[in-house]
Amino acid sequence: MTSRPGPGIPEPLQQRGSGGHVRVHSRRPSRPSNIPQHLPLQDCIDPNLEADRRPTEETLTKPRAPTNTKPKLAPLDGIQIAAPESTRPPPRGMPQLFFSNLANIASDPWLQSPRGQPVNAGMNLPVPRRPGPSPAGDASQQRRHIPSFSTAKVEASARPLSSDASIPAVIFPGGSMAYHSPGQGFADPTILETADLFPWTGNHPEDIMSEALVKAGISNKAQIMNETNTARPSLWSNLKNKSGLSQLSSLFVQVLEKRQSCGRLTAPNAFKPPPRLTLRDSTRETWLHDLANPTVGLRRLSRTIPHGITGKALLEQCLNKNIPIPRALWLAKCVGINEMRSHKRKGQAGTITWVRGWTGSVEQFLENTISTIGQQDWKPRITYALQLATHLYKEHLLEEDHYLDWVLNNLETCSAERLFLWLLLASVYWRDLTSSRRRGKRLADSVLIHAQKLRRLEEEGQASPVQDFFESTIIKLLVTSPVCLLNPKVWDKYWANLDYIVQKRSHPQYSHIVADLNRRNKRLSPSDRMFNTTQDKTRRILQLLDSINYNVTVSIEQLATECMELMADPRSLMSMVLQWASTLYRDGSHRVYLTTRLLRRWSSLGFDIDDGILSHLRAVGSNTAYESRNVFRIIAELVRSKTFSIGKYLQWLIATGSVNQCQDFDSPSAWPLRLITEIPLTGNTEPVLNLRRTLLRGTNYSAEAEEQLLDEAEWAIQRQVPGLFDMDLFPDHQASVDTRALSTTVKLELGVWLRSQVASNVTIIDHVPTKDPSIEESGAVCMISVQDFNVVRSYLEEFDDLSILADVVGIVCTSLDSNVLASAADTINFNYKAFSAIGAFKSLFEKVTMKYITIRTIKFPEKELLLSLADLARTARVDGKLTQLLAYDLSRYELKNSVAACSPVSDNMADTMSTFIDADDEIDRILSSGTSIDQQIMTRVFAKIMLNLEEHSSKGSLQPENLSAWFCRLRSFDENAFEKILTGWLESVLVNRRIQSFLRTLPSLIASGCISMFQFLDISKRFISKRKSIDPSGTCQMSVEILEAVLPWDPTSKSPVTQYHYRYCLEQQKIYQDPEGRILQVVQGMVDTYSAQLSSSVKTQVTTMLCSDRLRKLVRYFAIQDTKMLAASLRIGKHSVPDETRANIKVLLDGLLDPGDHSNLCQKPLEQQISIVVESASVWSLPFCQLEIRQLFAIGMASPDVSIDSISAALLDSIKRAVEKDESPWSDLVVGLDGDLRNQICEHAEREILNASAFLNNNAILDCNRSTTEDGAFLRKYLMVIDLAASDSMKNSQNQAVLALVERLKGMSEALGRLYEKFKHNTHAGGVTASVTLLCTWLSALLRLTLIHDLVPSQKLGHQHQAQLLWSLRALFTHPLLQLFPSTAEYVFDVALFLSDSLLDDVRSHLSKIASGKAADDDRCTFIFGVGPSQDGWLALAKPVPAVNVQQASSPAQLQAQHLHIAHSTQQNPSHLSQMPGLASIQRSLNQQHQQQQTHAQGPPRAYPQYSQPPQHNKIIPQMQRMTSSPQPTQHQQLQQMQQMQGLAQQRNTQSSPMQLQRQATSSPQPSASTGKGSLGKQEKPEAKVLPFPLRRWEILPDSGGNPLANDTAISLSLFGARKV
Repeated sequence: MTSRPGPGIPEPLQQRGSGGHVRVHSRRPSRPSNIPQHLPLQDCIDPNLEADRRPTEETLTKPRAPTNTKPKLAPLDGIQIAAPESTRPPPRGMPQLFFSNLANIASDPWLQSPRGQPVNAGMNLPVPRRPGPSPAGDASQQRRHIPSFSTAKVEASARPLSSDASIPAVIFPGGSMAYHSPGQGFADPTILETADLFPWTGNHPEDIMSEALVKAGISNKAQIMNETNTARPSLWSNLKNKSGLSQLSSLFVQVLEKRQSCGRLTAPNAFKPPPRLTLRDSTRETWLHDLANPTVGLRRLSRTIPHGITGKALLEQCLNKNIPIPRALWLAKCVGINEMRSHKRKGQAGTITWVRGWTGSVEQFLENTISTIGQQDWKPRITYALQLATHLYKEHLLEEDHYLDWVLNNLETCSAERLFLWLLLASVYWRDLTSSRRRGKRLADSVLIHAQKLRRLEEEGQASPVQDFFESTIIKLLVTSPVCLLNPKVWDKYWANLDYIVQKRSHPQYSHIVADLNRRNKRLSPSDRMFNTTQDKTRRILQLLDSINYNVTVSIEQLATECMELMADPRSLMSMVLQWASTLYRDGSHRVYLTTRLLRRWSSLGFDIDDGILSHLRAVGSNTAYESRNVFRIIAELVRSKTFSIGKYLQWLIATGSVNQCQDFDSPSAWPLRLITEIPLTGNTEPVLNLRRTLLRGTNYSAEAEEQLLDEAEWAIQRQVPGLFDMDLFPDHQASVDTRALSTTVKLELGVWLRSQVASNVTIIDHVPTKDPSIEESGAVCMISVQDFNVVRSYLEEFDDLSILADVVGIVCTSLDSNVLASAADTINFNYKAFSAIGAFKSLFEKVTMKYITIRTIKFPEKELLLSLADLARTARVDGKLTQLLAYDLSRYELKNSVAACSPVSDNMADTMSTFIDADDEIDRILSSGTSIDQQIMTRVFAKIMLNLEEHSSKGSLQPENLSAWFCRLRSFDENAFEKILTGWLESVLVNRRIQSFLRTLPSLIASGCISMFQFLDISKRFISKRKSIDPSGTCQMSVEILEAVLPWDPTSKSPVTQYHYRYCLEQQKIYQDPEGRILQVVQGMVDTYSAQLSSSVKTQVTTMLCSDRLRKLVRYFAIQDTKMLAASLRIGKHSVPDETRANIKVLLDGLLDPGDHSNLCQKPLEQQISIVVESASVWSLPFCQLEIRQLFAIGMASPDVSIDSISAALLDSIKRAVEKDESPWSDLVVGLDGDLRNQICEHAEREILNASAFLNNNAILDCNRSTTEDGAFLRKYLMVIDLAASDSMKNSQNQAVLALVERLKGMSEALGRLYEKFKHNTHAGGVTASVTLLCTWLSALLRLTLIHDLVPSQKLGHQHQAQLLWSLRALFTHPLLQLFPSTAEYVFDVALFLSDSLLDDVRSHLSKIASGKAADDDRCTFIFGVGPSQDGWLALAKPVPAVNVQQASSPAQLQAQHLHIAHSTQQNPSHLSQMPGLASIQRSLNQQHQQQQTHAQGPPRAYPQYSQPPQHNKIIPQMQRMTSSPQPTQHQQLQQMQQMQGLAQQRNTQSSPMQLQRQATSSPQPSASTGKGSLGKQEKPEAKVLPFPLRRWEILPDSGGNPLANDTAISLSLFGARKV
């Protein structure tokens, strides 16, 4: 320790005199003093006068003597009244020179000032105090009354600037009598008096006036006699022998130790916190103003600390009064000490609660101050508040965790205007925020989020002024703590913004750090999978094509560009699009026309379309999963647009000899020749047509027969629609043309011919109305009838020639007939996907809309047009204006048809009933005879309509148009009553199974709008749920009939001719847009009610329905759009369904996956079916393969003959083969499975890896013959499967896997330890390197498993397993051998860092305590666990404990063995260490002592070999007490003393404080000379127990009280052996 006094101890006079000037910082002027500014301070007074003068500070600080009357302060300032003359005893015979009392001194200004300048009589000069006590009766010791004002500031003006009390005079033995006249000798040394003080008695030499005394004065110098001889003869006799040097050294040591022991503090600690008093408000304000004045000493203010100033109020007072920061800290500490001591009575929790509340007060104070930004004087106020809070934090007066979390919370949620301030606060606490993973991650996430926001503002042109500072903060975080940015969960989201900031700085180091972070985050990310890039591109293009929205205009240019960006190879891209258009796993003619437009676009960009198409046909010619008919149709459309040259293709056929290779058109390899039978003839030249005829002449396809079929089809169509060709009616015309017998070429030619006939019916009219009624212009008007248009439409839809149909609809839209326009609108609505793919939907919709607006200017539109346009507007998703206009016209139509007379229908019912009611005109007359009807009459009318329907159906003369009109009219009377009647009738029909009546009525009801398709499905669903348990057979049959009635029809097979049926088909198409999937619930009802007890006819119906294309098309659509809803509705993969239901679902899924039944799945075992499904999986069939695998697992689990493990093994083997081939999209196949199946696959793969890694737990040395390449390939396959199969519920049953993983990691650490032992001895270095490389391969696999288990949260997997994993990883990345492989060590550290994010604070703290006891701890562990060393960890208290006898103590070797045993057990069982309190600190102490022993062993002190040194295991070497009166020691004792002094020198190097030596020296007796060598080892030697010594931060005060003592500090100075000063 140094000689510097502790806090609160005044410095000695010598130090204050030798120091510099005291600098007093004044923040505001105090009350003016009465001292003139031009007068210097008096700095010298005669020593004899000092006894008569009382120090100024003592006058102010010493308590008053008890008196009978209470003194009062006078109202005058700066006037000091001296004591009356009578109160001072007269001097005893002393000459009355200038040595007089203070009153006399004050009266003589020339004697008062050494420079002869007058000073104020009442001035009390701050002069240094002279040594020597004041006489008992001196007047200067009496109380002086200082009159002043009532405030404390007036008194402060008369106080000295220093707040320290004066040092008492130094007292020596003998004092002033130490020197007498010659001959009297020396005075008695037992008398204690002050030095240089001789009161006048008349007998002292100074009292006798003489000439010599007056001239020379008195000299106190001692008279030294001149020595005539040296001390050598007297000392040489003691120094000339061998022990002389030892004696001299011992003497010097004794002197130094005596001096040291006499100069130590031994007084007990007298620290007391400053008390608090309850003061008035005015007094409290005065006290606070004095605290703000630096000239007012803290020692005086500490006597009267006001009570009630705590928390936020204290901080606001400091801010408002502008109290200096050090003094504000002093006030906070004083208040905090008292508050915590009062809370301490409630227990330790009370103290913690108070500190947390105090921290919250500081946070609220800062928030309130920050909220004043923009107000007056906000900058200095915020600056003061931030500085005060920072000092409180640096002094450890806040709960640091809570405060730093509060800073991070505000940084995360602050706005852009407050971002600079919170970034500034974060930079103040930067080191603490980035020193732990928990806070550093939050800081990194916050700045990345703000970076994204600022980037968005910058792109919008609103650059933030804090941008530069913010970017500098990110760069600082990137350079100083890059591991804080290691967060794979958000890295992909914010990486671009971080890279943008780094690129702006254009520094290579920053770019390197970002690239390294990107690599490390990708390595931890679950999306870091080794996928086939080709499969990934194909998957993305497929998703792009399947997700096209056809309700709006399709931008073919943008779509073509996006596809080209995903796949740069033109040939592969065209093949990909052609596969999408022709695959069996997609439906819809829109694919053909969209692909055609894409190929046209790419052809305009320079792509070789001919080569791409021919290459695709050669690749998929024999693949049954594709329909070549669609590719041929695409080529036909390209031929029409002159994009594909048929002449060049014919030349290619001749050149390649493809004509002679295969003459059978049904063969898949005959596609080159079959193509020329699928192309249109119109537009080709005559030589091309002749060449085509020539090439077909040798085949079974005849060109002449083709021409004949074309002529016959044209003649049949003319007889069916003679009005279109201006022909007379044919009374005996036959049915329509059988399109199934026509070739594609004939169909294409018929389509062109029909379009030309429709165009020929367009007439130019001079006066065509427009949307402006006052304007008419000439224009073309189509004169086709609605019947003819419906026939033309039906043929074109059967031909699937929708491009020609779009042209026809465009021509028809010029008609002024409302019915024709309504039919055209329904056509556009029904084929909206194909028209949108062609690019004609928007133009056709605009044409029919404009024609409707034109018609309504000249006449009121028909209801059919209004309904059709309203439905089309909903499909086109137009704005609300057109919808409102249509709704308005519909309401007008209802009013128009109502009769003016409001008579009820029942008034005319009597007349009607008397006549024949069966006639259609009679029903019309009933419905038009009134405007109101009650429910009873409505029921009777509805029954009559149903009866009329039955009669017409039996006669074959049913007219659905009249039926729809009747239903509409009846519903218009009362919609609610009609819905009740209709619902009751439908339920009765379904219950009674009147199938024919149901099938005849339902289309009319839905087409007329009386009931929607979704309402009917709801009724059907309720019926199935009620009746399936009562009548399973009837319910199953009705379910089949319902599906038969509502499933959409394929227009290419049979297109409806009448408008009534066409609207019904349009409603059927809407089933695909049902978000609830009601139709699937009907399918579920059908398969649920299927059982073995059903009749053979019902079973046949069910089987036929399951295999029908209509149902497959519906299920295929939902499998692509919403697989989850399909699986849930049909309960695919569920175990709790009947076997019959499971089998029916399997039949349906088999038809989806293999429509042609080429694989014959149902006849093969489950394991083989699994293999076939995986091998046949592609990007097109992926959802169907996933559903099939689910169902196979469900069947296997329900079957007693099949083991689920065998199915899992078969699936895993198939996936491994797919991985090796890298052809099948096995990754998506695994990802698309449900959670249970993925768990089973994942468990199986994990078992394979963990079983293969069992060699890590063997104690034998690793086998160097293992192949790293083979193990790496093995691990890579299984890890990819596990990575894909990991699901959210994976870890519910993975506790055993995690435990096995922990064991493998422990075995890895042990294996590295064994290899390290070999490496240290330099044996087989090459083999060690190869073994470590192999271990790193397996370690990477285990780390990947660890990441997979942590990425999926689990409730059953507790934090204990996570702690074990983290501790095992800690042992690995700190292993010295693994440091030779930095990449692997970094990976282990990154995984441990990622695992620590999900740890609880308690678990992290527990692991930190365990890690703190490890000698090999490093900063990485501190960063992960987040709990660093204590702030007071460098302090320790060495407490002596009773010593034990040497015979009872253990030997050094035994003690060392015990230490090694404890350390070994700690490494083997760290949890045991954490359970034993204090064992971690003991282990650290043992490690430190072991290091000290090694240091001593390397450099041992010089000693005699025949004497051994004492052991150093917590043994304190005693100090020998050397007395001057001791006899001369023997040679043996001298050697002992020298050895002990050498040990003392060693101990001084390791002791924490000199006070420890003093205690041990006083407690250790010196061995006597008779003990000899044997007794030296038997003496008791005290031990020192090292204990932590936490500092009480709140009690470290600069001035604690008004009565300072030598040991009056918060930390007892006697603990440190502090010196007296």
